[in-house]
Amino acid sequence: MSFVQKEYFAPAPATTRGQPVRLSADAKGEHFVYANGRAVVVRSLASPDKAWEYRGHTAATTVARMSPSGYYIASGDVSGKVRVWDVVGEEHLAKGEHQPLGARINDIAWDADSQRILAVGDGKEQFGHVFMYDSGNSVGTVMGHSKAANACAMRQRRPLRAVTCSDDGTCVFYHGAPYKFAAALREHTGFVHDVRYAPDDEHFVTVGADRRIFLYDGKTGALVRQVAAGCSDPHRGSIFAVAWSPDGKYLVTSSGDRTCKFWDVAGDALVATVVVGGGGAEPEHQQVGNLWAGDYIVSLSLSGAVNYLRMDSAAPVRVVVGHQKPITAAALAAGPPRTLYTASYDGRVCAWALGGGSSSGAALVAGPTGDTRVEDAAAAAGGGDVVALGSLDDALRFVRGGAVDGGATVGLAAAPRSVALTADGATAVAVLQDDSVVVVRGGRAAAAAAGLGGAPRAVAVAADGAVALGFQDCTVQMFTLAADGATLAPAGPARAPEGHSREITTLAFSPDGALLASGDVGGKIVVTRAASGEVVTTRWGSHTARIFTIGWSPDGAHAASGSLDGSVIVWSVATPQRKIVIRGAHPDGVAHVCYIDAETVASAGADGAVKMWTIRHHV
Repeated sequence: MSFVQKEYFAPAPATTRGQPVRLSADAKGEHFVYANGRAVVVRSLASPDKAWEYRGHTAATTVARMSPSGYYIASGDVSGKVRVWDVVGEEHLAKGEHQPLGARINDIAWDADSQRILAVGDGKEQFGHVFMYDSGNSVGTVMGHSKAANACAMRQRRPLRAVTCSDDGTCVFYHGAPYKFAAALREHTGFVHDVRYAPDDEHFVTVGADRRIFLYDGKTGALVRQVAAGCSDPHRGSIFAVAWSPDGKYLVTSSGDRTCKFWDVAGDALVATVVVGGGGAEPEHQQVGNLWAGDYIVSLSLSGAVNYLRMDSAAPVRVVVGHQKPITAAALAAGPPRTLYTASYDGRVCAWALGGGSSSGAALVAGPTGDTRVEDAAAAAGGGDVVALGSLDDALRFVRGGAVDGGATVGLAAAPRSVALTADGATAVAVLQDDSVVVVRGGRAAAAAAGLGGAPRAVAVAADGAVALGFQDCTVQMFTLAADGATLAPAGPARAPEGHSREITTLAFSPDGALLASGDVGGKIVVTRAASGEVVTTRWGSHTARIFTIGWSPDGAHAASGSLDGSVIVWSVATPQRKIVIRGAHPDGVAHVCYIDAETVASAGADGAVKMWTIRHHV
């Protein structure tokens, strides 16, 4: 057996309210780069569903910039490290790791030769440093700031110049190389969020919390003017980012007032305004980052939505969404169309319409999702587009046709721990965190069983309606739904499958209901015959931490599992010793795995990403 990563559905850029976010593009205007978690994500501008990730950092990443040559990316993190790594090749070898600052890196700039790097941010002794990309040798000192530096820019032709801007309200102009203090620019009256050189390097521009835009001479640092100072429709919120058009004639600014504005530099006038989010007052539509690369103009919402803009359109022409936070639950709805629903701990639910094992991108599920962590999700195996979501706000919600059915939401006595649906989607069984079990049918929840004799931890429902409960004491018990559809009737005594010594965490029936796989806290999986409890195998034991999820292949001959150890393992029922181990599939944990078809496994995890794996099973 072997595997190949087929698709990578990237997480959205990480954002923090009140902080600008840096997006960058390559010199050709084909790809853009951003940070999320400990990863750096590289995506196609033309086809943002095509992406890949770099995971060389041990701390949360904050910014990444491609070199002018296109061969390297420099990325920074919250620990103050900057890693320089190779874009070419699958291994993305590190060219160097440097520690220019003692705290968060906020921005990075390259010189024209792709030799020198300017990194700015927070620190104990300094707020920036200029160094050689390979050796790390110092080639300049950043000084003149009393608070964290937010952004930086380097002139790409001689004479060499650089600019930094800071929360202290100043911009500092440097001569190089080596780079040294030349002047402090104090036109802004609040935090200065961004600074960018024009493509011809004749000017640079700064923006900030005072909602003003200043234009400076690129060689001398002298103030030219405030851009459109008398504009009748200025930004009404902090300006977090600015970008130049490739020809240097226009600027685009992104603001906390939920708009992006285009400015004619020579004409000193506002040209157009794009309103994001339909003009609503929701903070999620605040614009916190942008870029202008070739024909593509992109602005980033606080929600992580990537908005594609055009000067002649009053609203974004395309919006790309995804998860910013770890995915905690997922379920595959049979459809049509087949749809993978994923949910994260911030309550965001995304739908990925699948065709041929791939997706054209995510769509946000409409309706009241609760804005709180989704603990578990389950889909109706018999077809249709019905998914149950169990959330920490003590509610069970139902997604139908790509939207949350608000009228079907059922309040529970406690938060669901594990959720399962019958094949027709009409009945849900949920294990709650108060150690009770409820059956939800027709918009009502009823206690499923009394005197269970243990603390239930997981539930699964077979295609024929059989129900399995896994308990804290390592036992599994079978039940049937009573004729009233609201209670569970024991189908036999509790079983203690050989091989389990820790509490059961997840259960999964094979598609025909004949086999039951149970996973535990210690990383062990045991497969038994559902009807008799006879052990089929106890040799699925290569995980090193809690089992979160198990998904069966369509023929029931194989199963995939996901664990807190970050790995996905594909198992064989007939030959348990033969397995496929995908290590590091999702660092910090795999929340869900499922078979899309006989040769494709989907996984989702704490990195906020969804991945598709092509699996070649042993014959």
